Amino acid sequence: MKFKDKVVVVTGGARGIGYATALLSAREGACSVVCDLDPDGVEAAVKAIRATGATALGVVGDVSDRSSVAENVAHVIAEFGRIDVLVNNAATQVPAPARELTEDHWRRELDVCLTGTFFWSQIAAVESMIPRRSGVIVNVGSGAGLAAAPNTASYVAAKHGIVGLTKALAVDWGQYDIRVNCVCPGFTWTELARSVSEARPEMMKERVSRIPLGSGAQPEDVANAVCFLASAESAAVSGSVLSVDGGTSALSSGYSAPRDGT
Repeated sequence: MKFKDKVVVVTGGARGIGYATALLSAREGACSVVCDLDPDGVEAAVKAIRATGATALGVVGDVSDRSSVAENVAHVIAEFGRIDVLVNNAATQVPAPARELTEDHWRRELDVCLTGTFFWSQIAAVESMIPRRSGVIVNVGSGAGLAAAPNTASYVAAKHGIVGLTKALAVDWGQYDIRVNCVCPGFTWTELARSVSEARPEMMKERVSRIPLGSGAQPEDVANAVCFLASAESAAVSGSVLSVDGGTSALSSGYSAPRDGT
């Protein structure tokens, strides 16, 4: 088992890619910690993981609030004594044309996606990984961290920042035997994607048709990549960025440039 007796924390773990990662790590022997802003989602995710016979803990918190992150980290360490693996998955995205972006919109997406990733990484490292000279951090970026998508300037900026942060932390913390890597999912069939598909089926059909492999990823596909980078199977890998996008980034961003009035 890849994570036997390891403590794996997943932020944004109540649904989608985060939940798939928490569940897979638990099946691989981890004590799986689900962190999310949604208390009902945390409760449901933990209940489902425990139903498989695995160990799970839920913590509710806002990744953009440093004091909340510190409390969550302290809770996990009090329960399990350490954090072996941190998966920074929490994110938010509300598309809007760049000319219409408000300061609050800009700050919220940067705070959750990028600053939250830094807060969790720094506090988990300082409180557990650096003293133990051991740890793995996997940041969940996005295809938007490698190429621009229309009407998502703050999200694109945040996700590009995650790619840079991954490389910086890998360099700074390699001396402590902490590995830091990034997974960049492309189009993935999360709950949100399915709801958009139901509302705009033709648009979604066209979007998926641009993927070289011809289909979007499942959350489990991304979770498999995350767990590979989090496990001893990738012991010599740090500072790397792995795309899980069906070949999209090899072709283009997968989107058409926006045009006013269209």
